[in-house]
Amino acid sequence: MKARTAFALSLGLSIAATTAAVYYTRRLRPLFVRWGATDEEIAAPMPGDDTVTDPSWQVTYGTTIAAQPADVWPWLVQMGVGRAGFYSYDMIEKRLGLDVHSVELIVPELQGLAVGDSMPFGAFDLPVVALEPEKLLLLETADDKGAGSFCFELLPADEGTRLVFRGRARFAEWDVESASRSASGLRQLPLILGFEPGSFVMFRRMLLGLKERAERTAREGRDAMTAPEGWWAERVMAMDQQLAEREAMLDEGEADAEAAIEAEVEAKKEAVLASVRSQVADAKARAEKVRKGIRAEASKAGAAAPGEAAADDGPGPVHVAEPPEPAPADPES
Repeated sequence: MKARTAFALSLGLSIAATTAAVYYTRRLRPLFVRWGATDEEIAAPMPGDDTVTDPSWQVTYGTTIAAQPADVWPWLVQMGVGRAGFYSYDMIEKRLGLDVHSVELIVPELQGLAVGDSMPFGAFDLPVVALEPEKLLLLETADDKGAGSFCFELLPADEGTRLVFRGRARFAEWDVESASRSASGLRQLPLILGFEPGSFVMFRRMLLGLKERAERTAREGRDAMTAPEGWWAERVMAMDQQLAEREAMLDEGEADAEAAIEAEVEAKKEAVLASVRSQVADAKARAEKVRKGIRAEASKAGAAAPGEAAADDGPGPVHVAEPPEPAPADPES
């Protein structure tokens, strides 16, 4: 009965997971991989496509910006962790452990991005492999865990600028497309369901953040949107101070955790030792009780057979046999 129940439960979970994977890949995933992009933009090749072949993950996003490429470019090249941020949801990124502070000004000190530099993305840096001012920014990375490319392209449009973003990645450990096709693929589903929707939310907001800042630059002028001299240096000092305070808090928290763990370990050790001592005392008491019982039984046995006990005191008297009397003499002899 238990085997049937386990089998039925396993079958039910497999069916539910397969249904969720199929529903996600057919209904939800298309919403996450092509936000704002036209069919032509999705079909068109972009730089980086030939670097990440057979991608596990690919998205193409697009938005129209009521500003010229010259108004968009300064905001694009200054992005990154420890730089101008990503113009997305800073609170979420901080929850993920990234020290991100999205700025509302163009920072002159961050405008010198060039091929060979890297744009920090938190846990990893994305090297700049192609850069055409006011036209194209291509970031690529590759290691034993996979490969990825992020391409930003600025195209002239009647309304101003068309910003098209394409992200491609190949992961060694999971593949979106295979998640609904095999039992092994189903194990990837939790990661996929967290990664794709999450990346969609953050990248979409990043593009909207670029759009908002560029359009404000077009309205107010670049000079009005440029940080004054010394502003970035002061901000860096403030960020360094915040990082130092955070590290101090982490060190303090680590020390408190170690002390708490040591106290807990000591308490558990004392509890174990007390339990062992109690068990040893109980065992000794039981052994003493058995020993007393054996002694009592021995005493009873000695009182019931005193003769046997006396015989054991030593050897008894020795009896010597008397010699036989001599036979009478024959008279005829």
